[in-house]
Amino acid sequence: MTLLRQVVHFILFVSVSGECVTKLLKDTSFEGGDVDSVFTPTPKYCQVVCTHHPRCLLFTFMDETSSEDPTEWFNCLLKDSVTETLPKVNMTGAISGYSFKQCSHQITDCNKDVYANVDMKGMNYNGSVANDAQECQERCTNDIHCHFFTYATRHFPSTEHR
Repeated sequence: MTLLRQVVHFILFVSVSGECVTKLLKDTSFEGGDVDSVFTPTPKYCQVVCTHHPRCLLFTFMDETSSEDPTEWFNCLLKDSVTETLPKVNMTGAISGYSFKQCSHQITDCNKDVYANVDMKGMNYNGSVANDAQECQERCTNDIHCHFFTYATRHFPSTEHR
């Protein structure tokens, strides 16, 4: 009987593990399996980062409602699991999903979205004057070391970066 259960479990595991799963799970966090964490502007972008990370198979993105602490917002937790799944826990503001590694038609290297009123966390790599956000985006796109850009208008809080 135990052998039959193992065979059924293996068949179910094989049939699920190779699937392309694009659905995002709102108010759900995958428990454990943490590999790395980065800041991303959206859960979809977190999914792309997970896809390109060599070990990431699952992720949990923390939106603004996930914590009262703003330093936790936009945190993208990259996760791995030998079974390609982890326990799901209900958590307000957490959005979880799977990498696109099984979804070759979904994989793209370039995100052309512009996020208004968002200053990406991280180290400033370069600073220069640009005429508009599009010019700033083009410069970042053409620089292999640039991953995000922030175009600061005259309303930007830091006068040093306007």
